[in-house]
Amino acid sequence: MGVRGLTTFINYNQNAFLRDHLLHDTSLVIDGHSLCAQLYRLLNSFSAFGGDYDKFAAYVKTFFKNLRKCNITPYVIFDGAYERRKLKTAYSRLKARIRGGSQLDPVTQSSLQIFPILLRDTFRDVLVEMDIAYTVCEFEADDEIAAMARHLDCPVLSYDSDFFIYNVLYIPFNTVELKPKPIGTNENGEKINVLECKMYKVEYMLKHFGGLEDELLPLLATLLGNDYVQKRVFNKFFSQLKLPKSKKKKNEQQRCIHGLFKWLQNETLESAVAKILGRMKKNQKDRVFSTIKRSIEGYNSKTCNSLRYFNIGDSDDTESIAELNMPECDENETEEEVEEENESSDDDSDDDNDKSSSEESIQDDQLVLGVPEWFAERIRTNLMPQPYLNLFVHHLHLSAPQAEDYTEEDSFICALPIMRYAFDLLTDFSEEYCIYVSRDGLNYKRIFVDKEYSISRLFDAPFYELTEEQLKECFVHFIKEKMPKLDLAVLKDLPSNFWIYLIAMLWWVLQTKPPLAHVLSLFTCYVTLEVIDEKTGTFRGHNNFNNKYSKKIEELKRLPVTNNDDEIFLNKNKVQYEDCLLAASVLLKHFEIDASIKKKPKSYDGKKMHSFARFQCCLLQFNSLNNLCHNPYEATKYSKSFNGTFIYNIALALEHQMDPYAYLQQYIKGAGVLRFLKNLYEIYEKCAKALDLETTKWTGKKRERRRRKHVAKDSDDDCNHFGAKGFESEVFI
Repeated sequence: MGVRGLTTFINYNQNAFLRDHLLHDTSLVIDGHSLCAQLYRLLNSFSAFGGDYDKFAAYVKTFFKNLRKCNITPYVIFDGAYERRKLKTAYSRLKARIRGGSQLDPVTQSSLQIFPILLRDTFRDVLVEMDIAYTVCEFEADDEIAAMARHLDCPVLSYDSDFFIYNVLYIPFNTVELKPKPIGTNENGEKINVLECKMYKVEYMLKHFGGLEDELLPLLATLLGNDYVQKRVFNKFFSQLKLPKSKKKKNEQQRCIHGLFKWLQNETLESAVAKILGRMKKNQKDRVFSTIKRSIEGYNSKTCNSLRYFNIGDSDDTESIAELNMPECDENETEEEVEEENESSDDDSDDDNDKSSSEESIQDDQLVLGVPEWFAERIRTNLMPQPYLNLFVHHLHLSAPQAEDYTEEDSFICALPIMRYAFDLLTDFSEEYCIYVSRDGLNYKRIFVDKEYSISRLFDAPFYELTEEQLKECFVHFIKEKMPKLDLAVLKDLPSNFWIYLIAMLWWVLQTKPPLAHVLSLFTCYVTLEVIDEKTGTFRGHNNFNNKYSKKIEELKRLPVTNNDDEIFLNKNKVQYEDCLLAASVLLKHFEIDASIKKKPKSYDGKKMHSFARFQCCLLQFNSLNNLCHNPYEATKYSKSFNGTFIYNIALALEHQMDPYAYLQQYIKGAGVLRFLKNLYEIYEKCAKALDLETTKWTGKKRERRRRKHVAKDSDDDCNHFGAKGFESEVFI
């Protein structure tokens, strides 16, 4: 969340607080979630189509390759579960994302910050592929990131104003030039490459505000409002703070920040805290002091559990921080002051109640910060999927708004049984329910996911005592219970990285009955990313490709086609380069937004996106469950299997065909590629027949609108079916 308004204040005064810096030959501690988000924003991807994960993965690889060129060693640290004090913020952000998601289309996608659901896993896949060290914290990572940077005496890369308060070297991401710049050679004659950026040091701020002590910065962050406390708790203090006049047009928050810096120039930590508490009511002082103290301790934390997971020795920093004690406040309040407080409390009783509940939740936060050692260890060793951290700690799973149809039910609903099984495993089948915070129109609601969704327990032992083999059996047990007619032996004929993809696809068809065109578009995307790209290279410019290979393609088209459909052909290495060139010549254009949508943006079909949003939810949950159960199957690489723009366009081409499969076989060129696709689909058909799966005829966007008028009256019944009856949309924690 950061410190409200501080980044803007720093940017207004860049020359005073930031210095040009050449980044090279150093370690770099990276805020993982922040970097993931910032790289995605820079990519200008097509968010409205659900995530072009191949494109994002390539961009992330380029970033880390550039770090290597500059001899920079990255250490990436990710946030874990929400701390209780952040739940209110999480709900607020969820509401904003729901509203943003509902407005998402090809026109608005560049301005709305909606992150595809598989984005973070794609980012981590790249780290694994490039052998880049990373770890996930049990809870928020900021304190650990700062402590590790101090230990290594290296900068932090993030885009979070909290790092202006931590006493660390800090590089705001928006100041980094991502292309390496050569500046000469070293003594061995090797090129020296650097990344140009701007560096922040606390010393620059202290110098600018003469007399300011670094120990006062955490207090400033607390007063302005951060993750620990809201600014309104200190309203009475700010009402008496003299704000500087400014010729420039600055909002009240910016003047407030400037005024605080000026005030703190003449204060010590003890005197400042005493004056702040002196403006508080008697019954607030203890709570507010406790909040201030905890906030300051957080910014000064030297604990860094991440060090050992990076094989770095424990911190030898034993310097102690002077403990802040409750100042002696004047107890001789006059009758007028008491009377004034009483009148004020009558006028602002609602605000006080909000403050009080906020502060009480902050104080209770310490009760949830401890997690079992086995759980923490699994987080750190990447055997606890990110979606299940809050599920275990808070018995809670928050919706992740996507590009979907916001007049339909939440796309995640079809994956609830998978989530419930993971919850049962983690809690040893002992809990009656967990809560899924679902999208509900433009708001949210709680769905109590009870034991109606549960299946039988395979082993009586607690989760943390289960062996690796038993955990793997638990994964298979869920599939056998939920899809008993599925013969898992057929998976052995498939590429190993397609197993979970196919299982998720079968579950998705079983739960949602999508059109056959949507199923075929997923197969086509997998073959394109996994097979064709590996042979031809990751070409994404259709015209450039055809210009480069036009003569070669014309020659190949004149050659006789040889078919051997009797042979099972699922080894991608046997697909010929020439076949991939032919297939690419007709498929590459589908990685670009279809011309019909460019001409008529309103033709963008949210209902089609809803179908694929459901699939992504199923795919994520099956991969997460697989990870929780010690990876019995190879995980799906999203960058090798899902490009939302491509899938949408292929579906658009197929869904109005009388026989989409026959049309696809005529459309795809290159005998080897087509045979690979046909063999994949034949195994799917075999499984679908065993499970009695059905697909539906595509109804189209306009027809669905007319139909919806007749079924709107049933929407309440749909909500009641998932346990939502009687629960409010607004959730207060």
